[in-house]
Amino acid sequence: MKRHIIIADDGPEQSPDSELLDSFWQQAINAVPEIARDHQVRSIGIDEETTDLIIEFIKTGEKKGTYSLPWLIEAEGYPKTNPNTPIMLVSYDGIPKVVVQITGVYETTFGNISLNDTSLDGPPVRDLDVWIPLHTEYWNGLLSKHNLACTSDMPVLVEKFKFIYGVI
Repeated sequence: MKRHIIIADDGPEQSPDSELLDSFWQQAINAVPEIARDHQVRSIGIDEETTDLIIEFIKTGEKKGTYSLPWLIEAEGYPKTNPNTPIMLVSYDGIPKVVVQITGVYETTFGNISLNDTSLDGPPVRDLDVWIPLHTEYWNGLLSKHNLACTSDMPVLVEKFKFIYGVI
């Protein structure tokens, strides 16, 4: 099984402890054997507080998806996310917290993001008046090192997921 660390932002821990990841992954596999395959490790959120809040929304089933940019996937050399891909989400300081599994992926453009798309996100950011500025600022920060910026025709992957494993 191959593990892909996909942490693009400068804020969260860039190199989570491999022993912690291995231990958590083994616990997840013991609980849900069918996820024993190549997987990703990601951090989610803009700081420790929001990361913890997002993880709680995932555990309670209120957050059912995430979003990725093909431009960043290509620029950073990350693998594409496909249905059934397990993703271990870590806290801001790199501690494994939950495993989700991608159930569906579709592409839209930033200019066509709709309430249908944002309804998968956590409750505080579902409103387009919140979601768009938040993601514009966040993604522009990641894109700037590649001399890119958010545009209305920028492709966005909407990644639906289900909660698989974690302490509830």
